[in-house]
Amino acid sequence: MQPQRFFVFMKRLFFLTVVALMSMVSVAGKNDLLWDYAIAAPKENPDRGLYFAGRVEDPQGVKNGLKGIKLNSSGWCAFQKAPVAGVLKLTFGPRSGMNPSSLQVFTWSGAQPQPETFVAATCPVTGLRRQVIPLTAEQNNIYIMRLLEEETVLQRIEFVEGAKDKPEPCNEPEEVVEENWDNLSENALFFLHALEEANQTGNTTIYLPNGIYDLGEKTLTAITANHISIIGESMEGVIIRNAPDYRRESISKTATLRIAQGVEGTYLQNLTLQNALDYYRNENGRAVALWDQGTKTICKHVRLLSYQDTYYSDMPGAMKYFEDCEIHGTVDFICGDGTVYFQNTLLFCERRQKDGSGADKVTASGATPEDRGYVFEGCTIRSECPLVSLGRSWKYTPKCVFLNTTLDYSAGDFSLTGKGIERWTLKGMRTLPEQFGEYRTRDTKGRIISPKKNEITFVYKGETKTMNTILSRREAARYSKKNVLGPWAKEIQQIILTNQNYKR
Repeated sequence: MQPQRFFVFMKRLFFLTVVALMSMVSVAGKNDLLWDYAIAAPKENPDRGLYFAGRVEDPQGVKNGLKGIKLNSSGWCAFQKAPVAGVLKLTFGPRSGMNPSSLQVFTWSGAQPQPETFVAATCPVTGLRRQVIPLTAEQNNIYIMRLLEEETVLQRIEFVEGAKDKPEPCNEPEEVVEENWDNLSENALFFLHALEEANQTGNTTIYLPNGIYDLGEKTLTAITANHISIIGESMEGVIIRNAPDYRRESISKTATLRIAQGVEGTYLQNLTLQNALDYYRNENGRAVALWDQGTKTICKHVRLLSYQDTYYSDMPGAMKYFEDCEIHGTVDFICGDGTVYFQNTLLFCERRQKDGSGADKVTASGATPEDRGYVFEGCTIRSECPLVSLGRSWKYTPKCVFLNTTLDYSAGDFSLTGKGIERWTLKGMRTLPEQFGEYRTRDTKGRIISPKKNEITFVYKGETKTMNTILSRREAARYSKKNVLGPWAKEIQQIILTNQNYKR
């Protein structure tokens, strides 16, 4: 995750913090403890320069019963330390479930940590454990966050000048889930064997007749070769699904289908991908139907069924295209980076909670500076949830626009305003939006129902950004398919036509 600027009061406290810590350095010798944090609220510890997003105190039997700094999708921990070399000792563990936990450490200088300031990552652990990270004198400011797919509790932070402790090798092997195909149906086995063969050569088309291709608890079924097409007989009739254990919920461990890193030219048509993780058991759970780490992916007549993080675009600089598709979900159900163009696609907001209450968020853009983000042209939003946000910012430089969108109330009435939502979610997760926009939103009778102006202020920590999210005609024209996708836009229709004429 890409953190943004910290609170304004950090600047006011910086001088006092440095003075206090430098005074400690003046009396500290080799292997002396410079400072120690153990479950202190930030206001109780201002002179130590420690700041974090949230804390957790789980009683025994709830989650894992840990107490400390909560590092989840919006959690972080940062501190300023004296300019000396030493070791950072972190005591942490997973908050719940069977997911291991691990941390990433960045230096911080200037406005925010950058990818190149990455220092180290801890080993994945399944229980409470202390790990050591060496720091140089130049690494004065430290920012700690958890790895994307894990929720971690950070119980203790120690920094010791000149300590001789060295990092230990990771002695807990990465979890390996054995794949058992014995109980899979003939349909599932046919699909898996066909994909296995296609991955060996690439440039292959797999045709799937109507049927259910049930993968059971199997996750991360991967397309690993370029130019593989998977074409079904019909979108409603071909259903590829899995049902991971709800305790393994994760954005990077649950995917029904994964397009591997850097794979080019995947084509999906006339099929449904369903992640059937039991979402309402906990009324949350990241369960990806399509994890797309490739580029020039095309989806035509594809339905994605899940709840949280249904579609995850995960390759900066990549391009993807959806046409005449359906995507269902609740929280951030279209999330990630890259440039993704959605044409004539139904966005269906499922119930956020079992009782029908709560709010859905259609998108969570994490676009990088080189990405154009998410563009929705001529799409329809339908909802069973009473409150819907068009999107919220996630990381990097979020960008998302909706052009000529239809709001369809046939599945239930819903609003785009209320409880911190003014068509867009005002509170960012890790940053402020670069560009959120909307143009000529209409009802099912074609009447324009978007306001003429929607000037709102987005907030993240102590930062704010005011933006009019209603685009002018000229601004909207910048997001045409041609302008967004460039030369690839001309190739898309020919690729679709070729695949629609495919004869098995």
